[in-house]
Amino acid sequence: MTVRDVLFRKSWVLIFLILVLAVQPAAAQDVPREETLIVALSGQIADPTNLNIYAPGVSRSGTGIHQMIYEYFFYQNLQTGEYIPWLAESYEYNDDFTAITVTLRDGVKWSDGEPFTTEDVVFTYETLMANPGMTWASEVTKNVASVEAADALTVTFNLTESNPRYHLNREAFPGVGIWGGITILPKHIWEGQDPLTFKSSDPIGTGAYTLASASQTTMVYERNDDWWGKDVFGVLPAPRAVSFQYLGDPTNVAFALAADEIDTPFIGILSLGPYLAVAARNPNVSAWTSEPPYAWLDPCPRPLMVQNATPPFDDPEMRRALSFYIDRQAVVDLAYEGTTVPSWGVWPFYDGLDPYFDAIQDLITQDRMGEYDPAAGDEIMTALGYAKNADGLWASADGALVHVNYVVDASSTEETRVGKVVADQLKAAGFDVEEQTLTGSVLSDMLLRGDYTIKLHSFCPGYIYDNLLLYHGKFYVPLGEPAPWYERNSFRYNNPAFDAIVDEMGVTPPDDVEKNVELFRQAVEILFQDMPTVPMVQAPALVPFSSTYWTGWPSAENPWNMPVSWWATFNTVIIGYPDPETGEWVGGIQPAGG
Repeated sequence: MTVRDVLFRKSWVLIFLILVLAVQPAAAQDVPREETLIVALSGQIADPTNLNIYAPGVSRSGTGIHQMIYEYFFYQNLQTGEYIPWLAESYEYNDDFTAITVTLRDGVKWSDGEPFTTEDVVFTYETLMANPGMTWASEVTKNVASVEAADALTVTFNLTESNPRYHLNREAFPGVGIWGGITILPKHIWEGQDPLTFKSSDPIGTGAYTLASASQTTMVYERNDDWWGKDVFGVLPAPRAVSFQYLGDPTNVAFALAADEIDTPFIGILSLGPYLAVAARNPNVSAWTSEPPYAWLDPCPRPLMVQNATPPFDDPEMRRALSFYIDRQAVVDLAYEGTTVPSWGVWPFYDGLDPYFDAIQDLITQDRMGEYDPAAGDEIMTALGYAKNADGLWASADGALVHVNYVVDASSTEETRVGKVVADQLKAAGFDVEEQTLTGSVLSDMLLRGDYTIKLHSFCPGYIYDNLLLYHGKFYVPLGEPAPWYERNSFRYNNPAFDAIVDEMGVTPPDDVEKNVELFRQAVEILFQDMPTVPMVQAPALVPFSSTYWTGWPSAENPWNMPVSWWATFNTVIIGYPDPETGEWVGGIQPAGG
């Protein structure tokens, strides 16, 4: 019997035994279930009266506000590579990329009927610059010198330095790629308010929905039939209401999905076993793929960070040997229950990135990235002067063992599971492995100061350039001093030749794909040789959908969008979007009976 079969049977028995205890989610008041989209939340809303999107501690995704209330200049469809105009129609940089002028879309209105104009844009940025305590205010101040409105629809962002990639910086520009972005506020509502204490309990946005009710367990949004997109785009979203609900533990969510009482859950709620049980009970429930790995790939692949500053792993060949000893498929099968795939690098496998990946296929093969070959590992270790002692452990000529301090975040189920599998593999390969399970500030301090040998970590945000930048020497600090961030070179990699290539990419406009692909290949060639981190697996996002009430969900068979209900891009899943090239309408979920 396979691991999958065991998980399936155990989960199905559990669901069957406690079926009667399922929480019953409700549709929005006065809106029939078949006209209501219901999303399961992973946690309660701490304070449903505080919906200030810029107040620290307020969840913009867990409340649904950045999906339903607010909208953004542009949306990035990572799956297809499209950059989609929404509140704005276009942008244009000046010659030296020190300023970017954005043309807003004519006809956009706030939900209370007031026009959306450049006054709102200028007000939002000036508020962020004047209030460093607001979320992402520091990133705005670092990137933007001033914002000027030429007229009601034309606004210029004067940058602090030349930056042809500013429009991709979600923390400083109202363009959403991954998760969320800078959110423009209505000046006529927020002016005169303290931006840190104003609760915005009845938020006014430009989105197609308005807040109908809020509690710690349920946020209900109702469609605004006067939404500006009805006149400008000629469309309205199909669901009359969208309800975000916290149902308790994952078992309750599984019950609700099996019974079509919800349409989709947030990421991380359902593991593979419960999902398979639900799909067996309800044939309308499916995930990104119909067979393993089932999951969509989240933007943040998981490599092993290796401390480059500590002997003997300061030698690239030692890091290469380490890589050969790791059976990634076993990690996928045992730690991830088959819901992801092995990876050769630190970028998500999205269709939109294929031009970059196609350009390095020979390098992946040549450098054997991600391959499991213990014999090749043994060959490297022997060539480096190590031999196995009587206990089967690698030791140097003077008898010193090759010690690996494997640090694991004890609060992460994923890291704990992966850690067990990888530690066993490395022990079997002959390494003296010490597993340290830590949490909180002790873990953070240890990692930033570099007091570890290996540590599994997410590499975000997942863009080509940005993930190369994580390895840049400008983030390098001596061992013992705190690094800027975990994946921002806490592993102490330093190669000026690599840095120079990344610097050139940083000043190359991202729409110059040919040059960026060439630079990517040059950078990756160095990265593969140096192997500062060991590639492991892609990041799984098991996100099932039910098609009982709503159809048209993105899937591997129809990958028109990203299947994420916790990102601000979810409104493009619900509504669809205009093709940036043709203007033709793409996607949008529709009633199953329609």
